[in-house]
Amino acid sequence: MKKLIVLVITLLVGILSIFGMTFEELYQQNLEKSSAYTQAELSLRSAQLEMNKIDNFFVPYLGISVDTVKTEIDPFGKETIVGGLVFGGEGKLEGYEISLDVNFLEVWGAQVGASFPFTLNTDEWTIETPDESDISISLSRDLTIIDRAERLKTESSYYDALSKYYMAQTNELITTIEDVFTRYYNEEMIQTYEDEIEILNQQYNLSTDEDEKENLEKQILTAQKNLETLRASNAPLEYFEYTDELYNQTKDTVERIINENQNYPINIEERLDLKSLQLQEEASEIESNFWFIPYLPFNTISVSMNPFFEEGENLIDNLSISVGFQLAILDKGERKLASDTMKTNVAALTYDESMLEAENAIRNLETTRRTLNYDVKIKQIDLENAMEDYNRNNELNSQGYITKEELKLSEISLRRAQLASEKTENDILTNELRIMQQYYVDIWGDIN
Repeated sequence: MKKLIVLVITLLVGILSIFGMTFEELYQQNLEKSSAYTQAELSLRSAQLEMNKIDNFFVPYLGISVDTVKTEIDPFGKETIVGGLVFGGEGKLEGYEISLDVNFLEVWGAQVGASFPFTLNTDEWTIETPDESDISISLSRDLTIIDRAERLKTESSYYDALSKYYMAQTNELITTIEDVFTRYYNEEMIQTYEDEIEILNQQYNLSTDEDEKENLEKQILTAQKNLETLRASNAPLEYFEYTDELYNQTKDTVERIINENQNYPINIEERLDLKSLQLQEEASEIESNFWFIPYLPFNTISVSMNPFFEEGENLIDNLSISVGFQLAILDKGERKLASDTMKTNVAALTYDESMLEAENAIRNLETTRRTLNYDVKIKQIDLENAMEDYNRNNELNSQGYITKEELKLSEISLRRAQLASEKTENDILTNELRIMQQYYVDIWGDIN
């Protein structure tokens, strides 16, 4: 009966491990819960839209604007146009002026579009199509925008968004790996302390020597303290279902990533964040030559043309040009601040600071790599010593010189030495991923 129960439990554990969470599922779950990744993804999508605008001159937009037509408001009996949809209020509703506005080109910072107005009469529910004279093609441009600088800034924003997306994604990937590695170590260490406490309690109950019992009690308390510390450390990691298969998958994944990226480029200047700052610096240099723009009164220019010519008309007759004029006589220093901002190349300073920060981060990670390699050798010596102690105690136990419980304690010490050595090896793996991250290596295959 006992053997049957053990067999059933073994089968259940096996079935659960087969259908347990995979590493990729855990990683995707963590990505979905990450606010940093979600924000980075939205920012990247927004930057991609802006890039599409400057890469493609054909940028179609279609919009509808509606104004309300009323009578009995103007004392001279004229119709009054009220912006937007108006329900009720003063005057009598005559209908709605509806305009289809199309913007279909954007060239050198200028937008080209067309307008098709028509009127919806609410008395008879009829639609009045526009006269040829009401249809127009327009071109408008913001004179305060420097096209080349705007393009560079748009590209800079794209690379900045891509950099933050990559960092958010890879941070979540490496953190997930670290969580699985730490969970494995904690679970195994917890088991060793539970086993140790059980053995020490048996020894304590069988002992008749007061000094020995006092020493055993101290060992039990120390083990209980370490057990509580491990359980507390493990609690935040219990958000996922842990299995040995998950740990093995995770380790295989990390080793595959590292093996597939042995010869990645280590030119720090090619980092996405530094590339973004380089473009921003170029844009600032261009803008510095136009520091006077905030003082100019002319801010926009618009050209409108009716494409239908009546007999005797020419292009000049159907063309109208308007220039936006706004001159601030007095202000509180806004124009000077805007001008000074254009003169100051902050991006150059930021680039130098970011370069230094990246170099320091890489230097620290490479230092960690060297120290971990020392730790591997130290842990290997500890493991060899623990193996020698266990083999010696195993021989002594077979000869009857030490008890079975003492041999089990020696086995626990050997297991802890194995775990410590394995933990150091895992730390080396995750540290390698952190170094690769600094060079923006595509470690998961989802960088744009």
